[in-house]
Amino acid sequence: MPRRSSACKSRDRFEQHPETVENVLKALIEGLAFVLSPRNKPRVLNTLMKRLKISNPAFAEEGYQDILRDVDRRPHPSVEAVQNIQRVMRMHNPRVGDIKVEDVIDNSFVRRLDETGFIDRLYSSY
Repeated sequence: MPRRSSACKSRDRFEQHPETVENVLKALIEGLAFVLSPRNKPRVLNTLMKRLKISNPAFAEEGYQDILRDVDRRPHPSVEAVQNIQRVMRMHNPRVGDIKVEDVIDNSFVRRLDETGFIDRLYSSY
């Protein structure tokens, strides 16, 4: 019997437990909303400094501004981004390069949350 790829196994888990995937995604998006909310900036800067052991507030501010500029409020998976991750992972496990990125990206969860207005409601609450 041929072995199934880990991408197929992961897709099966997604299909068997869509509510878990959606709940994890909701939590991640809520984390983004918290970080991107101007009223939470002091807490985010404090957390950056503490967790990353940054002693210079100017460096923390620079990192915070990078987050504001670079983080997508609607985290739709990007083929290019996943290919970049794949390229790095391939250095540790060459078999990762055998996976066709387009086959493992599933945009349906984020798209559904976006279409139902969940993402907009969440950001407006922060």
